[in-house]
Amino acid sequence: MKKLLFLFFSLLSLINNSKAQQSPYFSTYFFNPTLINPSLSPLYENNNVILVYRNQWTNYKPNNYSASNDSPNTGIFSLNLQSRDKILGFGINLISDNLGPKEVFDLSPYFSINKKINNSVISFSLSPTIKTTTLNFSSLIFVDPNDPFNIGGKESQSKPDLDFGLSFISDKVVLSGSINNVTQSSFNFGLNDLDNINKMSFSFLGKYIIEIDRDLNIEPLILFRSDLTSYTFDISSIATYKNNLKLGASYRYDEAIVAFIGSNFLKNNKLFVGYSFDYVVHNVSVKAPMSHELILRYDLPTPQLKKPIRTPRFFF
Repeated sequence: MKKLLFLFFSLLSLINNSKAQQSPYFSTYFFNPTLINPSLSPLYENNNVILVYRNQWTNYKPNNYSASNDSPNTGIFSLNLQSRDKILGFGINLISDNLGPKEVFDLSPYFSINKKINNSVISFSLSPTIKTTTLNFSSLIFVDPNDPFNIGGKESQSKPDLDFGLSFISDKVVLSGSINNVTQSSFNFGLNDLDNINKMSFSFLGKYIIEIDRDLNIEPLILFRSDLTSYTFDISSIATYKNNLKLGASYRYDEAIVAFIGSNFLKNNKLFVGYSFDYVVHNVSVKAPMSHELILRYDLPTPQLKKPIRTPRFFF
């Protein structure tokens, strides 16, 4: 039985598409950077709402340790707001991660303090999180039907967690680091011999903006993650034409190559629509080769500071 549980949770770790942490990956992270680190909220020019849907390894067929036939899929809802003077940022990320027999739901409000220094901004963020994990024992296939772990039904647990972030943002350079899963919450679903720990992890994001001309910018990025025992990274590049059309590509270490396209629509470019396509290039025999991701971002009205109205009695 222990071998079965070990293989099952190894599979879940693989499906999570992460060698260095247990949070789901999104190929369009650069269009919604508070997913990586809420202290990156000053990168948003306007308040916004973001929806993301990812179908991981389309038509993936799991092995015999699970009766589920669905490809992993993940959805996210983000609300990103700033105060009128942009000194404070706040919002929430809701993530639903469906891995067949295992479902994870994260509710992550965040708060950031932004300090402007000359033409740059230093931002610090705090994100308390409630993590809810559900394991469907009925969808697992047991070698021995009388196994004491064959309890059937679903078991859910919720645990608190905490993330910290720090970012430096200028006109050309973005440097950002975060500490995630500070409390290292553990889920055993009521079984004493079962332990599933969200390990503390660290992330770093760097970006540099290259202005080719007034119509074309290129932004190379690197995203690195580690839990100090393993690591993974994405190397990406985005080209923006006339502040509207975006084209790019990524390489995810030991996983896939990614292509993406996006464009703005509506008046004042309020609506952004983007799509990414992942093609698996490593461990293809245990995965389906393709993943798809769609992102929608809609800018909300931004409150404006009202100028003071002085009466003729005052001159200062």
